[in-house]
Amino acid sequence: MKIGLIGFGKAGKAVANVILQNTEFSLEWVLKNSPMPSIFSAAELLGVNSEDQGLIYSLKNITVDELLDMHPVDVIIDFSSTDSIFVYGKMAAERKVTIISAISHYGDVEKELLKELSEETTVF
Repeated sequence: MKIGLIGFGKAGKAVANVILQNTEFSLEWVLKNSPMPSIFSAAELLGVNSEDQGLIYSLKNITVDELLDMHPVDVIIDFSSTDSIFVYGKMAAERKVTIISAISHYGDVEKELLKELSEETTVF
């Protein structure tokens, strides 16, 4: 299963670490809102020996459409912020990418969008 990860804080890094060590999953990419780090691989940054590199991208240098076209995934796991669903949600749903959101404080507007997206793809 190919996975894209949005958000690379403490929780995102912990999940990336687990994915990178599991041969049944492939961490295709990590997407951050901040500028590009000096290390471009999650595996290298986390010190994990993995065939997957989990390349790190920045929204400042690439669009979600470009990223999904270059590196398609089966699942997006989101550890970023409440408004990020507006950045990637519709594009992911159109491509039938499963959305796993680890955001705990969605407002009514975000919940409504998630409900709409769940009509096109699986949303957790």
